[in-house]
Amino acid sequence: MIESTFKNIILLKVALLILIIIWGGTIQISNSESSIRNNLTDLGGILFTLFSVLYLITCYQLYKFKTLGKTLLVSLVLIFIILGFVTELMNPMQIDKDLFFLFIFYIVSPMFFVTQGLVIGMIYFSGIKEKFVDN
Repeated sequence: MIESTFKNIILLKVALLILIIIWGGTIQISNSESSIRNNLTDLGGILFTLFSVLYLITCYQLYKFKTLGKTLLVSLVLIFIILGFVTELMNPMQIDKDLFFLFIFYIVSPMFFVTQGLVIGMIYFSGIKEKFVDN
């Protein structure tokens, strides 16, 4: 029961991350078409891409109960928070607050952070932690 709940939360996290990635991609595309700023100084998109790939790999590792996923998750959550603040300070996004933004900002992002907390809590403070043993 707890294993299936854990795996369902991981799948929800992946779905939420994909929505965030799609939203971020649409912002990058709209900014590159309508802005004259220097894209060489915009490292946020590159860092977010690298982070996203590593995060998806970590989710897969968690889904398969591999210790690599358990090891990487907390550091990736911290990196996610730090990258969000640093890239916004270096290169603030000037975006339209349309319906997609409101959905991502007020529904998807909070759910994403809640699921991260649930997964961290489960892998460190529940019986699921015994499943993370690599053969």
